Amino acid sequence: MSRLGLAARALRLTLSRTHADTTPDYDAASSSYDSYFSPVMGVHSLAALGEVTIKPGDDVLELACGTGHLTHEIVRRLEGRGSVHAVDKSPGMLAVAQAKILPDTLRAPELDVSLQEGDMEEFLRDRPTASADLVVVGWAICYSKPVKLLEQVKRVLRPGGRVVVIETRGDALKTLIDQLEKVFAADPSLLTGLVRVNLPKDAATVARWFAKAGLTVDVQRDGHQVLPADTPEAALEWVQRSGAAAGFKDAVDHRREDHALELIRAGLAEHVARNGTLELRHTFAVVTGTSPSTPSAGTGPGGRHREGVGTA
Repeated sequence: MSRLGLAARALRLTLSRTHADTTPDYDAASSSYDSYFSPVMGVHSLAALGEVTIKPGDDVLELACGTGHLTHEIVRRLEGRGSVHAVDKSPGMLAVAQAKILPDTLRAPELDVSLQEGDMEEFLRDRPTASADLVVVGWAICYSKPVKLLEQVKRVLRPGGRVVVIETRGDALKTLIDQLEKVFAADPSLLTGLVRVNLPKDAATVARWFAKAGLTVDVQRDGHQVLPADTPEAALEWVQRSGAAAGFKDAVDHRREDHALELIRAGLAEHVARNGTLELRHTFAVVTGTSPSTPSAGTGPGGRHREGVGTA
């Protein structure tokens, strides 16, 4: 078969609205997420959060809080006053987050903290207008209609409120994605569902989403992180245990999941044999913005741009 056959298969799945659910993969990765994703990409999440000011007494909303890596830091910066209301679709991830955050809330009775299971767009729609000082969206805007989500973010922000987004770019893990596409192109029947994901090309793309939603862009930057995976086996283990392969379980014929993984592993092994290395880069974009109801202290719609680089 060819990429044309894969495209035809994808079109049929799109027309039939056969979409893969990412939740099973995140549930499966919840116990290992903080051993795989957080130690590698968490530093970039924290750096993104560092682009905005969090003051004691602020009201913060966090979308797709995962295991609470950023939630814990937000709570720390609030110093016992204010509120954090977070949401995530994965029960497994939330269970880890709740165990992590609960001790913090017991020590800070004046801090209002809630973590709930649900869809982030519905979560925002239920929030009152002009009720938040900061909205944090970590590695999750890709699972939404970005402009529509950011319009809701703008609505819930108070005048001068801030939003920070960090998201995987469309060219992330290119070597691995290329092998995945080759496997599906060779046998499109392996594909039983489509993962609905809107990965941005770069930070400028995310900045345009902000502008369309009526948010002023303050910071935009791109970065990358080389993954600590130099063998095909280590690469597959990392993307599965970190949640980076979310949607795979539901997108592939369950009866042939192991077969598909072996084909991908073999393809990666051939890549290493040809090139002598397997360098997987997790590229990402960071953008922060301000509710335009009051003059922004930022640099305007273009924001400031710089390249951020991390290495394993």
